Amino acid sequence: MAVYQESGLRFELPDGLHFRFADIEAYRRLGSQSVREMDFAWLDNGALVLLEVKDFTQVAEALRPEDLVPGKGQPDPHRFRVLIEKVVDSVLMMLSVWAGMDRGKALASGMPLQARTPLPMKLVIALDLPEGMKVHLQSLRDGLNGRLQGRTALAGVERVALLHYDQLVSSPMFAGFVRRA
Repeated sequence: MAVYQESGLRFELPDGLHFRFADIEAYRRLGSQSVREMDFAWLDNGALVLLEVKDFTQVAEALRPEDLVPGKGQPDPHRFRVLIEKVVDSVLMMLSVWAGMDRGKALASGMPLQARTPLPMKLVIALDLPEGMKVHLQSLRDGLNGRLQGRTALAGVERVALLHYDQLVSSPMFAGFVRRA
């Protein structure tokens, strides 16, 4: 097992069945070109799970709903846009790998063999929010899926799961992979 600590969580991911875009040299070259990545990827029961984690409890004093949740008729908040970019760019990278594009081949060299061929994807974002912000989780989930639905559907993903850390660590899907640090 490979062990990682990130954003207040401990990850124990199976050797040879996981990768992090950030650890792949070809991604680091793309990262300098404004390509963003989700934090973790691993193979689970014939699917590729892509997970982004964000701990917003450290900015609890300054974080307001309008900093994260888009308001009707308002521009998307920066933190919301970043989540969308991470999902879209990660899906594009996987599609590039699966299509055998030159940059996709370079990315594939840092991935387990099974991840190099098309697989169903599960896209998950987990947030640790200050207590007063948890009430906005459903609005944020709806807003993200509203913006991403067509793009992710092109890759066979109907919805992005948005969870609070408490839901993530208690979910049977993530048992054995993720817990609070």
